Amino acid sequence: MKLIEELEESSVLSAHEAELSLNPFANLIGIKIDRLANNYCRLSLVLDEKCSNYYGGVHGGVLATLADNCMGMALRGAGIQPITVELTVNYLRQPDIDDLLMAEGLIIHRGNTIVLAECAIKSRDLQIVARGKGVFLNRGLRVNGKENSSS
Repeated sequence: MKLIEELEESSVLSAHEAELSLNPFANLIGIKIDRLANNYCRLSLVLDEKCSNYYGGVHGGVLATLADNCMGMALRGAGIQPITVELTVNYLRQPDIDDLLMAEGLIIHRGNTIVLAECAIKSRDLQIVARGKGVFLNRGLRVNGKENSSS
């Protein structure tokens, strides 16, 4: 997976410039956009009590949401209107409540209708907590703020 340092600085977009925002659920749990570029996204989330499961650990759905949103935003940063078709999350470590998570998502294959992306979620100490892979349906590109269904 490419690191942000490998991306050209000219390809970096602000969320405002790209007219992109997270969905209401992502906002509810506190996910923030840190970096957005064509084909790349970095999100962050400070885990708090609302992210916990019945046993007091971090709910796996929070990590799945973070991965899905990160990959989806990488696609949206590339002008794609994605719908998640398949999401796979491999849970590798248990993060702690109050930890800071950083997710980096990248498009790895872009077809006419199907797009594949990957995501790595790391803890504050840069340990990989989870890895995600997503298959997305490309609903079409946004051109000048209007949907282009010719894709």
